[in-house]
Amino acid sequence: MKSYIRYYLAILLLITYSDIYSQIRTIVGFNLTSVELNIAGTDVETQGATGIHYGIIFSMQVNDDFAIQPGIMFTSKGSSYQIDTVDISISPIYIEVPVNLSLNFGTDAVGVTIFTGSYVSYGIGGIKIESGGEAKEIAFGKDESNDLKHFDIGLNLGAGINIKGWLISAQYGLGLANLSPVISPSTEMNNRVIGISVTTKFAGR
Repeated sequence: MKSYIRYYLAILLLITYSDIYSQIRTIVGFNLTSVELNIAGTDVETQGATGIHYGIIFSMQVNDDFAIQPGIMFTSKGSSYQIDTVDISISPIYIEVPVNLSLNFGTDAVGVTIFTGSYVSYGIGGIKIESGGEAKEIAFGKDESNDLKHFDIGLNLGAGINIKGWLISAQYGLGLANLSPVISPSTEMNNRVIGISVTTKFAGR
């Protein structure tokens, strides 16, 4: 995990000091989220939830068609499931740093964009509800008393339509990190997110 953090810090430094032509874009949208949960080799049925995301994307153009696009966003995810007759609903909030490679086809007026890359997230808040009880703040950490681990990493894949500088896109986020704090190799919890976004140019130089 530390190697991933160093990698993303290097990307953020590149954003700050790079002389590559760069555009800053705002991004906002909603998430259709769930978790993939497996306990002792048995898949647990989970229900989806909705969330939002917003932030900024740095589009560093390598040429007219290809760009490196790191960013930073606030994003909310979540899911509902049942364990040992206890109904659980979680809605974590993350600071997320995606780094995507983007390829564009078409003209400045209308075009198609496809992108792929990875992300790292850090949990900063959210709520958890058990069996209709009161909402409690999610406890992040690695102990069995915690609800979720802080860090998530994963892969992104998406596509969109670019119309006069406005990008309307859909993407799928495949979480690779085990979010379960339970100290047991038989418990696996991973984020699954479909995001619908609108991205527009904010500034440039």
